[in-house]
Amino acid sequence: MLLLVLASAFMVCPVAADLDTLSFIIDFLRFQRPPALVSAFVCWKQESERRLTLQLSRNHVFLSTHSLDRLRVTPTTGYVTFILDTRCEGAIGILQQANELQMLRRQYRWLLLQSSHFATLSSYENKTFPQAMARPRSDDITDELESILEHLNILLDSDVIIGKRVSEKVFLLLEVYKPRASGGLVKKIIGEWSEGHGLRVTTSAVVAVRRMNLHKALIRAVMVVTDNGTLNHLDDDVDKHVDTYTKTNYAQFKYVTEILNASVEMAITNTWGYSANGSWTGLTGFLQREEADIGSTGMFVLKQRLSVVNFIAATTRTRSAFLFRPPPLSFVMNIFTLPFSRAVWLASVALIAVISFLLYSAFRWEYREKGAMNWTDVVLLSLGAVCQQGSTLEAQGITGRTVTIMLYIVVIFLYTSYSACIVALLQSTTDSIQTLEDLYHSGLTLGAVDVVYSRHFFSTASDPLRHAIYTQKINPSGKPSNFMSLHQGLERVRRGLFAFHHELGPGYKIISDIFLEEEKCGLQTITCFVDFVDPWISVSKQTPFKEIMSIAYRIIHERGLQERENLRYYHKKPKCEGLGSSFVSVGIVDCYPALLVLVYGLMCSVTVLLLEILTYKRFQNNFGS
Repeated sequence: MLLLVLASAFMVCPVAADLDTLSFIIDFLRFQRPPALVSAFVCWKQESERRLTLQLSRNHVFLSTHSLDRLRVTPTTGYVTFILDTRCEGAIGILQQANELQMLRRQYRWLLLQSSHFATLSSYENKTFPQAMARPRSDDITDELESILEHLNILLDSDVIIGKRVSEKVFLLLEVYKPRASGGLVKKIIGEWSEGHGLRVTTSAVVAVRRMNLHKALIRAVMVVTDNGTLNHLDDDVDKHVDTYTKTNYAQFKYVTEILNASVEMAITNTWGYSANGSWTGLTGFLQREEADIGSTGMFVLKQRLSVVNFIAATTRTRSAFLFRPPPLSFVMNIFTLPFSRAVWLASVALIAVISFLLYSAFRWEYREKGAMNWTDVVLLSLGAVCQQGSTLEAQGITGRTVTIMLYIVVIFLYTSYSACIVALLQSTTDSIQTLEDLYHSGLTLGAVDVVYSRHFFSTASDPLRHAIYTQKINPSGKPSNFMSLHQGLERVRRGLFAFHHELGPGYKIISDIFLEEEKCGLQTITCFVDFVDPWISVSKQTPFKEIMSIAYRIIHERGLQERENLRYYHKKPKCEGLGSSFVSVGIVDCYPALLVLVYGLMCSVTVLLLEILTYKRFQNNFGS
């Protein structure tokens, strides 16, 4: 739905607008997509204004008529179309005001009505303009108006159309713009209107699509480089794991400049940019200060950055995460209690206790006359059977021997099952580390890749858990920092019991090179520390190249060029192909519970020995007295 604000500009002699002009305006407004608010600055006679009002009403256009003596900025979130009759006195002043108020760009559209003196168009009078072969070239349509427009900021994101009347029944649509503020005016015929044929557009209705050829206009770009050697290997496959994101974004940016036929002035910085006292450093600072039009290296979309830059396209699906080899199961729990369920443990203890009671009863009967045994002998016999050891106590009768044989048969079955489970558990890894909190409490050493954004996000983490990970695990006070190079971090991951936070794509390339096949199995990641969407390409808020660059990035995505460069630089997670050949050695950690039992047993035995010595001495003293 269109809204027309009809503003009458003052001139000494009002002019008349014929029906062809009014019909041309109506058809032009229909051509505009999406619909917009409309303001007309004309100096017509009242009859002409009434006709325009009537025709717009017939086309369901709401009208609001009032007088304006100067251009005013009307806050709006949509598009606004201005119609300006250049024959009116003060028309040039309106254009100059629009230039000062930045109203020749972005959502403001302009239709400049211009009538040629037919006496000067004799070379065109015998041509039928609706026919494509008979159209005059835009280079032939130059006049005083265009010389004025050359001094205005009609940039790539502008939408200024000259409706030039070249005969009584024909209007040409002449698009004018400048690739850069200091460049020359580009003129291009995009269509024509004629009586009976209406408006016919010969090019795309989308302004940015019509201006994809920049004719080698200069684009100022900025690129983030964290390693000094990167600039020597932007176009080859050397050290693809170093500044990977910069290199793949640079390759895609080259396609964009080729599509736009633009020249590039590239600046280099070593950081993506962070806020400092109201201003920004690095890439974001270049865009904020309008020293660059675009950042060829993408960056994370942060809430703080939205106020200083615009984001136009995602180029790479990259993730930063903690990567680690799951530790052995024995690292997080006592595997010696895991083979049997609680019911089996209770049933086994109860069964051995019953058998021990039966043995005690049998032995008491057999040694009733000798009196050479007590309950401790039966306990030692039962423990010896459980531990696959013998005993000096032997059954003499059939009853005792039968119970003893049953004890050893039961214990053999239990021992076989238990040993098989222990062997399997020694080769198992834990699956209990699934969240950031699990990782924090797991006992693994944590580290992070030593790059600018990694140090920034870790040090500025406000969440208690993330702050604790940084202050206690990554950068503990009084201890060496665990920020390290990508190669060093992944080497520690290979040795085990270490989790390393880094960009996964480049990391997988190193893993493929230095990990053994069995070491590639079971690699696990936790990606919730830096919780952002994929990095996006950013542009300055004032750059006129925003729309055409956005379209160019979508073109390389649709044509598969983006995926090609991502596959070239980013490796997928290595496949596990050699798990069966792995060999697991048993370490102190695996035997720790068993060693504790030994230590506790030795302590108990020493304690009992001391108690026996004290008891013996006390008995001697009492007996001696």
